Amino acid sequence: MACRIGIVSRLIFAAFLLSTAMYSEAHAEKRVALVIGNSAYRAVPTLPNPAADARLMSDTLLSLGFFVVGGSAQLDLDKAGFDDALREFSTELTGADVALFYYAGHGVETHGLNYLAPVDAHPVDEADIFTQMIGIAGILDQLEKSGTRINLVLLDACRDNPFSGHGAHSTSGGLAQMPAPVGTLISFATQPRSVSLDGVDGHSPYTRALADAMQRPGSGLFKTFNEVGLAVAKATQGQQIPWVSSSPISGNFYFAGKPVTEAASVTPVAPAPLVQEARLSPADDPLHHDLITDCDRLAAMPYDTGHSPSLPGVEPDKINVAAAAVACNDAMAQYPGVMRFVFEAGRVATARKDYAGARRLFEQAAAGGYAMAMNNVGGTYEGGEGAPLNYAEAARWYGKAAAAGEPIAMIDLGWLYETGHGVPRDYAQARRLYEAAAKAGVPAGMNNLGLLYMYGKGVTRDYAQARQLFEQGAALGEASAMNGLGAIYNDGDGVARNTKIACQWFEKAAALGNPEAKQNLKGMRR
Repeated sequence: MACRIGIVSRLIFAAFLLSTAMYSEAHAEKRVALVIGNSAYRAVPTLPNPAADARLMSDTLLSLGFFVVGGSAQLDLDKAGFDDALREFSTELTGADVALFYYAGHGVETHGLNYLAPVDAHPVDEADIFTQMIGIAGILDQLEKSGTRINLVLLDACRDNPFSGHGAHSTSGGLAQMPAPVGTLISFATQPRSVSLDGVDGHSPYTRALADAMQRPGSGLFKTFNEVGLAVAKATQGQQIPWVSSSPISGNFYFAGKPVTEAASVTPVAPAPLVQEARLSPADDPLHHDLITDCDRLAAMPYDTGHSPSLPGVEPDKINVAAAAVACNDAMAQYPGVMRFVFEAGRVATARKDYAGARRLFEQAAAGGYAMAMNNVGGTYEGGEGAPLNYAEAARWYGKAAAAGEPIAMIDLGWLYETGHGVPRDYAQARRLYEAAAKAGVPAGMNNLGLLYMYGKGVTRDYAQARQLFEQGAALGEASAMNGLGAIYNDGDGVARNTKIACQWFEKAAALGNPEAKQNLKGMRR
């Protein structure tokens, strides 16, 4: 049977300006996570929050560039399912930099050792604990042997022992303290041998605080977990204090990207206007849309409103650098007042990885009023290649390009608002920007707007609306939207689950090079 998967693709055009990666430099490392939430226990009362907590954690990690085993949270796993998930996790860790294991559900301690309870656990005597449950020590050993640089084990399992009359004879609730192997951080929802609280909003205080803290740009590993502890203590009036066990960890790690290296005051960017539908006549058109050169054919940017609509554009990794460089140099010499050719020369410089040269050309074209060049200057600041990493400066440049009517800039600026990078997080503003880009006919805007509806970010979760937007994007050839449709059909979100249709959409997206679709197909074929 096909597993329930559905890794979705969110388009961030700034990343494409600098490389072919889907995420910015903050997500360059390979990050792999296994997220498990067990609520529906069979031999003891069910738990109200773990399934929802696991979904929240999975959605958060996906947005931060993690590959999540199975494509989403693994829910209500029995012993066999738990073992299978751990085996798949081990396989995916090959070549990974960061491994993250998250578990919400029942856990027990016996003789100083901690165990996680599958939903079919029903111990009659203490020996059953060892055969029916999952030892955390074994998970730590698996992570230590994987070769990953950083291992994170997050345990929202510090609850009253429900198996106390079923063979687990711990003298207190919660889990026992345990040492962290080299390169590992273990985060407990509360202090050793203490019991955590359920919370009042459908999520545990620990997981809610953890998901929020992870998404703050510039927050290092230890700062993140310190903020989690402070937030949980405040939310529970001091009744619950998260606990961390850690060994020395080399290097730095940021869930949501490195800190901004240049101080910048953040000024909220005004909502972008819709792209004007009418263009100037050729005689009055300073951009010379009617003029098409070899520089355009070899280096034009897809969906750039500054060139003729008849030009499809070329992605950076598809640019013939040698031929395009000659063509754009010729175009700039022949038409020195047309800033489009300066901009396209900057794209050629990007393709040959001359990021400093690309930035100079983009700034020259931006000074001449070329809107898409303003967007690409912003991209250099968001990616930190050719300019210091500075999300606030990226937002300022994206705002200028969006105000000039560039729909791709609306998408890039919308992403910053969605994630809170360089601007206050504002899902409503992100939605408005994505809507403007979608109305302008850019399928990436349709895809990103569809994801807001799919996850209920700033809008009421609406799978039908998400599917409609994905269908619109897919009809325009957008691979990420095709992948989104595959995820909807594979998970049965708002439609009857149909793995055959899901596989067809994944295959179409994978054929166009979509990496998430390739992972989804791999998961279906296991």
